[in-house]
Amino acid sequence: MRLMLVMPLAPWLLALGAALALGAAPALAFDPPLPPPLSIPPISEARRELVTRVVTYGPSPTVARCATRNVGAVHGAQFPPEVNVGLAPRGSPPGAPTRDDRPTAALIFAIDANGAPVDIRPAADSMTSQDMVAAFARWRFMAGPPVADCRVEVSRSYTPLSQASTATLLEIVAKRRRDAPSAARREISARGDCGKAPQRLPAQISYPDLRSFDDRDFVAPWAGLLYDIDAEGEVRNVRVVAQGGDPMLADLAGASAAGSRFHPGRPVNGCYVTYAARPRPSGAPMRSSARRAPSPDALPARPVKAAAPAKGEACGVAREALNISTQGAYPPALARERVEGWASLRFDVSPEGRIDAIQVLAAQPVDAFGAAAAAMLRRARPAPSAEGAKGCVVPVSFAMKDLVED
Repeated sequence: MRLMLVMPLAPWLLALGAALALGAAPALAFDPPLPPPLSIPPISEARRELVTRVVTYGPSPTVARCATRNVGAVHGAQFPPEVNVGLAPRGSPPGAPTRDDRPTAALIFAIDANGAPVDIRPAADSMTSQDMVAAFARWRFMAGPPVADCRVEVSRSYTPLSQASTATLLEIVAKRRRDAPSAARREISARGDCGKAPQRLPAQISYPDLRSFDDRDFVAPWAGLLYDIDAEGEVRNVRVVAQGGDPMLADLAGASAAGSRFHPGRPVNGCYVTYAARPRPSGAPMRSSARRAPSPDALPARPVKAAAPAKGEACGVAREALNISTQGAYPPALARERVEGWASLRFDVSPEGRIDAIQVLAAQPVDAFGAAAAAMLRRARPAPSAEGAKGCVVPVSFAMKDLVED
């Protein structure tokens, strides 16, 4: 009789046998790790490139189509051209459309009893710029009973930057002033040799006095000029290429340009200069125009609970201690168009002096004033107090008299 000694199998050997029986290869501890996957951009983005165009608008509408009636415009103006950057298929011809191009721009709004547009916002089916919204906020319609659900549309076209007329580019620079897009400035300079090194240094610069034009007209006058400089530094061949409004401003601008002098150097041509007066402020809509709160996109989402006004003088003290100013908070597009407005905010003040739970109750004529007021309020640092305050409400006015302008 033969005895056989049976030894128990180690657990790891049993596991190996089971894995082999199932056809799976065991992973070895010393196998090198797999390399990370390559980062490949989406095909749609990889095949697109940024293109810079100039947007020009067609004739402005004279009537707003509203829910119950049409309302005629009393003060309106041509929407100014803009520089636009979009995504076009790579290798497309210069005039190829981008995915965000729209043949028309549309705005939705209401009209208060004084004829001021309020609750202004871009239509959902329209890619509308903040510059256009700001320009429209200056408009005024026939006074009468307030009306809602109004809409205006205007056609627009896109031109490659290199193909835009010099007059259009000068208009953009003149109306945007210090905020003029650098792309427009570069394109104007590229059409002459004035901006090439070595540049001509000024010996005497003459500026027109525009004070008599400021704060006067609904549409402020402006002008864009080209000129040349000879070897001795004399300004030659001054020509007004584009202008709008009172032509007297263009005459003064031309005389001032001709009176400037430069240090001797190489002759250059295609130098440019622009001037623009400030339009009169639009005036803020009535406080009773607050019929809706700003859209959710105006501020970051924040859960807000209605809070009772704070007792006693807690909120009054908090408001006095806020020490806030609209100087650095004025929305740029609205400041350029000299649009005035207001916002009403509710907030809490913690005992440590922190502003919390900011809610925009109303803002007119556009949501941007509410967003700007909320951003301004977040920077306030009132003095600490024993209990803080809850449910404080503060009005914020945006007026051009409080803004330092260039």
